[in-house]
Amino acid sequence: MVALHREESFVVIELGSYMTKALRDISDVNKLPSVQIRTRAGILRPEEAAATDAASPSAADASNGAMQVDTADGVQSQGPQPDEPAAESEDHMEARRSLRDGPGTVSEAGASDKADDADLNGATYVFGSGLESADSGSLEKTVDIIPDGFVGDWDALSALLRHIVTKELGIRISDNASAFLFSVPALWTKADLENLVRIAFEHLNVPTMLIMEQPLMALYGNGKVTGIVVDIGHCLTTVTPVVDSCIQSSCIAQSAVAGMAITRHLHERLLADADIRQQFAPDEVPLEFAAAVKESGLCKLQALPAGEAGGEGAPESQSLKFGGKSYAVSSEILASAPEVLVRPTEPTASPLASLLSQAVLGCEPDKRAALWESIHLVGGSSQFAGLKGRLQRELESTVLPASNIFALSQTPDIDFHRLPEYLVGWRNHNHWAAFLGACLVAKIALTDARHFVSRAEYNDSGPSIIHTKSF
Repeated sequence: MVALHREESFVVIELGSYMTKALRDISDVNKLPSVQIRTRAGILRPEEAAATDAASPSAADASNGAMQVDTADGVQSQGPQPDEPAAESEDHMEARRSLRDGPGTVSEAGASDKADDADLNGATYVFGSGLESADSGSLEKTVDIIPDGFVGDWDALSALLRHIVTKELGIRISDNASAFLFSVPALWTKADLENLVRIAFEHLNVPTMLIMEQPLMALYGNGKVTGIVVDIGHCLTTVTPVVDSCIQSSCIAQSAVAGMAITRHLHERLLADADIRQQFAPDEVPLEFAAAVKESGLCKLQALPAGEAGGEGAPESQSLKFGGKSYAVSSEILASAPEVLVRPTEPTASPLASLLSQAVLGCEPDKRAALWESIHLVGGSSQFAGLKGRLQRELESTVLPASNIFALSQTPDIDFHRLPEYLVGWRNHNHWAAFLGACLVAKIALTDARHFVSRAEYNDSGPSIIHTKSF
């Protein structure tokens, strides 16, 4: 008999290329994620790690059984948990060896006999504010854990998850009784999912867990089961069609024109602007300033393409503060930043409207009308003012005329959907629809043994059991 858990103890974790979000206690659907942390790790130099270990409190007091201690607001890995048994079963050791040598793992070295160690390659990691405040000289390197949507360093991901669970959510690894739902990108392979299962059971000591795809969660968050999810993230823009709760994996369209591409394009425009260069003289305009401009809320996509839109009534420049000083930025430059989403500067990059068209045309003709009537914009870079209106205009001028040729796929309307108004806690957070959907699914799936994977099932069948469970 599988023990069921209370919603107050449920944990939802959404893994993103730029930001990882987490929440414990999903009893109130109006609660936003309590943890937002960069999906990036800093690896301390060996001498810095040794100094940290020498100055840290005992492992028993450091993290209630976790392998990490706080130093300068960061988290470094310690040794084995004090309350772990000295010996480890051969099955568990084999699972660790498989994880260490799994796809995407950077380090070939690692101590497989370290029971539940967060860093199998012996590295010491820092995350979040600890990484931001760390002296660059103390870091051996920094690692983007999930570049381009796929895990590049499984050891670092394991350490990040341990940090989130123990330091951010306050859960003891040794007596973890919380059921977990992980929300991951749709294109993760079976091997990727199995590696995450191993981390969950072997390193986080979860009693039960489930993995769901983010596009499907975004759709559920908006109260739909069919639609197109347009996720404009940090590294990638991903367009995913979903039909009757089934992701059409073969029809997914992607582009590298996303948040980072917008920042770089904006940086190039700022470097070319004489007024901006003069304001920063004698220093060069930093990339961080471009990122601050992008995230300021001043960048607005024009209803018409650049060159066609009139500028009557618009101020010549807008001011914003950066580093304690005020800078004036041309309104034309501000408008050009998100323009690359719909009109990329790279000749090989596809406009956003073309990505949607490509994804929808890959689906069955009789499903296309329903997809066009259910478009969902999510992701951090989907927040630009005017994006929905501009994209709708682009689609209406390209997709609708073409679709009239085909009777079966004729598109009567193009509609964009937002989070329900009654979810007042999520107002102005439509870009987080996938996290809300994951919380809603967790309420149902983590109370029904038909959907989640239990520790007993994992012990009996191994990580491949995850492929037999879904919601």
